Amino acid sequence: MKIEVHRQACCAQDDQMGPLARTFELPERCSLESLVNAVVASRFLQYSSTHTALHCRIAGKEVAIVFSPDELPARGPLFVVAPDTAVQSIAATDREVEFVF
Repeated sequence: MKIEVHRQACCAQDDQMGPLARTFELPERCSLESLVNAVVASRFLQYSSTHTALHCRIAGKEVAIVFSPDELPARGPLFVVAPDTAVQSIAATDREVEFVF
């Protein structure tokens, strides 16, 4: 399944330099945890000293919060929705995911 992921720019330079959208190819029945881990592992998300957490939304619903890998102590994703929830059940038709500050 193709999922389009959008992220908010962390600063003016990022808005001009970095890609703010990327398509991820994941298994048809992937879990929310698999999706979030794939996005985090890709290093697509960007942070700054004042923006250290991104809220993940699918179909306008907040499903997780991810934290900068540079934040100490290190923190894994915080899931608002059960991490084993199938992405398809949240994003039945709209396969767009957004990460915003």
